[in-house]
Amino acid sequence: MSRESAAESEALDAVDHMQARWAELRPELDVAPMGVIGRLLRLAPMILARCEDWLAPHDLTRAEFDVVSALCRSDRPLSPGDLRRALLFTGPATTKRLRRLEDGGWIERVVNPDDARGFLISPTPEGARRLAELLPRYLAFEDSLLDALDAGERAELAGLLRQMLLAEGRVAEG
Repeated sequence: MSRESAAESEALDAVDHMQARWAELRPELDVAPMGVIGRLLRLAPMILARCEDWLAPHDLTRAEFDVVSALCRSDRPLSPGDLRRALLFTGPATTKRLRRLEDGGWIERVVNPDDARGFLISPTPEGARRLAELLPRYLAFEDSLLDALDAGERAELAGLLRQMLLAEGRVAEG
């Protein structure tokens, strides 16, 4: 480990300070979970804000990017319900995003031939082309957000987060 890396690993963050203070005030409590959950909760809005800033010049929010990405990955048009379940959106949020994406030429909605009360969504040819051009640059941006970690650390963190998500899914489904 380089001297700079060693110094960085010894640096304390806000969560360290919270844990230390709680350990003083309530030494009988195990504050270790705060080290993981506290950092996840602090990082998520920071990362989301950076993503939103990067996507703004492309007239997309991160959630809208996720919708167009899901549609481009799919081998069939998707219903709003499919998108809600896949992306963990609420109904009203999905409706708002779909309207904005349709107005922006990213997606198109057609009446569902199996249920005339609903509709199916797919990317427009232009929307699919725009995402195809944007995706490599966006992935490079996401890569830059992980600059503090080497390839092994990234893989380890991804595996650990996957494990947590799968466990949470089992709890929610059970």
